[in-house]
Amino acid sequence: MRLGIRIKKRRQQAVAKSYNTTYAKRYFRFGPVSLGFITVAMFSLVSFFYLAQANQITTKGYILQDLQKEHQRILSENERLQVEAARLESLTKIREKAGELSMSPVRDIKYLSQGDGLVASK
Repeated sequence: MRLGIRIKKRRQQAVAKSYNTTYAKRYFRFGPVSLGFITVAMFSLVSFFYLAQANQITTKGYILQDLQKEHQRILSENERLQVEAARLESLTKIREKAGELSMSPVRDIKYLSQGDGLVASK
C-alpha cells in the first residue's frame, strides 16, 4: 500500500510540476532575432515621429513666409494709398478741381449781424 501512495504522490507532483511550467510561470524570452526586430521597429517608430514633426515645422514655415509676404504687400499698399490721399488733398489739386467745377474764388466777404450770430454773404 505504501508503494501505491508513493506512485500516486509522484503522479500528483508530476502533474503539478507540468501545470506550473505550462500555465503558472510564463516569462518572455527574447532571442537575438526578436530583439533585432524590436530594435528595428522602435527605431522606425521614432524616425516616423521625427519626420512627421519635421514636416509640420516645414509646412508652418512656408505658411509663415507667405503671411510675411502678404503683410509686406499690405504695408506697401497702405503707404501708396496714404501718398495718393495726400496728393488728392493738396491745395493745387483742390484749386484745379474748383476750376473744373466752374467755381470762383470769393473776393469780398461781408458779415451780417443777425441777432446773436454772424452770417457771411458774397
